Amino acid sequence: MIHIPSLPFYGRSNKFSLFVVPGCTKCEEAKSKLNEMGIPYQIYNVFEHRSLLQNVPSEKKRQGFPLLKHRNVYYTYTELMEGKCLKKTDTPNSVYRN
Repeated sequence: MIHIPSLPFYGRSNKFSLFVVPGCTKCEEAKSKLNEMGIPYQIYNVFEHRSLLQNVPSEKKRQGFPLLKHRNVYYTYTELMEGKCLKKTDTPNSVYRN
């Protein structure tokens, strides 16, 4: 699993993007949870990539960071920690096939 912090997103739409704030405890917990679940993701510092947050629904923004994006759906910290970001068919093997 490769994590490349703060690089522009050029991948397929089925990848996970994690938007974080430097020094954020919840952001670190979210990274650990994704690693534990074996989900590859791309990390984005919200201060360096503000333009990527333009399409985030305001109700999600109000809940703070981290935010996880998967297939144009945004998940809050709570949703991520509860595993709501994965459907039963979205296992790492099925999501990331070439």
